[in-house]
Amino acid sequence: MKTAGIERVWKNAGTWSDQAMNLLLSFSARQREEFTMEDFRNYASMRYLPEPHHDNCWGALFNVAAKQFVIKPTGNMVVAGRAKAQGRMIRAWVRA
Repeated sequence: MKTAGIERVWKNAGTWSDQAMNLLLSFSARQREEFTMEDFRNYASMRYLPEPHHDNCWGALFNVAAKQFVIKPTGNMVVAGRAKAQGRMIRAWVRA
């Protein structure tokens, strides 16, 4: 069920998915330390990547990138800084 939802939101992301993946490729290639999705979202915003049609596109992006061996989770969790995240723990990543 979760996988189907991720696939659906990714397929409906239109050109955003290609733009976001290209940006994630360049972002992750420059990273020497672990990073979070929040770090990437801040980077993407500074590079004028528009917000996706659905917030779940961000998670789908990292899911697809991990499956394509672009990034991998470190196993570390950090406290989210975005107010919308309400202080939940989020995954740390590195380039694969």
